[in-house]
Amino acid sequence: MKNTFRVFISVLCLAFLAACSKSSDPAPTPTPPAPSVSDLIKKVWSASNIQWDGNVQYDKTATSNLVAGYAQFKLDLSSAPAVSLTEYDGNKFSGTYSLSSDNKTLTLSSLKTSDGTEPTGTGGTLTFTISGVPTASTLVMESTTAYVKASNKKIRLSLVNP
Repeated sequence: MKNTFRVFISVLCLAFLAACSKSSDPAPTPTPPAPSVSDLIKKVWSASNIQWDGNVQYDKTATSNLVAGYAQFKLDLSSAPAVSLTEYDGNKFSGTYSLSSDNKTLTLSSLKTSDGTEPTGTGGTLTFTISGVPTASTLVMESTTAYVKASNKKIRLSLVNP
């Protein structure tokens, strides 16, 4: 009787261990890697809120704006390293862009219109510091130097996609 009881307890323990084995647990779902900053910015961006030295010049949700032309602003980074920039005055520039190794500086270089004109006072280069981490739909950046076309003020661009 003792042996039967021991055998019964042993079989019961083995059954319990088999039921709890890890081989029956589903494999954990791997977490996909977060998209890189270079992937996040590779889009066509439009103006949401534009400030010159902290003063709002354009707000997409406002009924009137100091610089209404920002409604046509477009920054196309979708075909790296090519860039296309349509400024608030309607001028369209093409060139190349690069992202610094620390993902904090975006440089637009060799910017020219189809007739070879560069953005006023830039030598064809605009450099921006990226604020925070871009998302799939927002990119915020500030010019590193004053910009002639912005009354010699620094520009803060809050951009959206789409």
